[in-house]
Amino acid sequence: MTFCRGSLYARCRWLLRKKQSKGHGVHSPFAFDLITNVIYSPYSFYAFSDIPEILSKNGLDPYLIGRINHFSFRLVYYLNPKDILEVNTGIGVNSLFLTAPSPYIHCTCVEEDRNKVEVAGRLQEEAGRKCKMVPSLADCRGEHYDAIFIYLKDRDIPDISVLSEMSKPVTFWVFYPINRGSAKQFWNEIVHDVNARMTFDLKDTGVVFLRKDFGKANYFV
Repeated sequence: MTFCRGSLYARCRWLLRKKQSKGHGVHSPFAFDLITNVIYSPYSFYAFSDIPEILSKNGLDPYLIGRINHFSFRLVYYLNPKDILEVNTGIGVNSLFLTAPSPYIHCTCVEEDRNKVEVAGRLQEEAGRKCKMVPSLADCRGEHYDAIFIYLKDRDIPDISVLSEMSKPVTFWVFYPINRGSAKQFWNEIVHDVNARMTFDLKDTGVVFLRKDFGKANYFV
């Protein structure tokens, strides 16, 4: 009986995701535009060919680039945040996509592994960009960002209240991945948080908007 209920729930979720991914049943103009012109945009950008070349020149496999990186670029290009915080930056592949839309973007990257920081710095130099690298999220306290991108690790999941303190009224959050382990539980908490006004569940990626003028809604796309 439990299996049947679970199967039915999964089927309903799949149907809802299929429907909303095409914009059907989405009444918010902002949400509809984001889904059709950003999340499911058919267009490519110069960065999608330039950044793989940068990786190759530095002895890195271009296949390190995934859907989350292209989506990060499209989101920043569309929403135009100027101050971005990226947590658990790694070797900085996504940082290149976050800073590619505009030379006026300031990106702060949190990464504790010094070897990865060294690689990230080399990639930034090759791309003609400069990100501020810090070893922990605590080094960013007191700052406020337009966008926060976080690669979720089981041991490094931030507290929602900390993220709220570092946000502006128009800030948006992006989390990846959200479909396994403690990250999945964390995402569920965010979806039900009263301050997370509009959320988008992209299976493995979660996007959150804090704008109080948005009606409370969660979209499966």
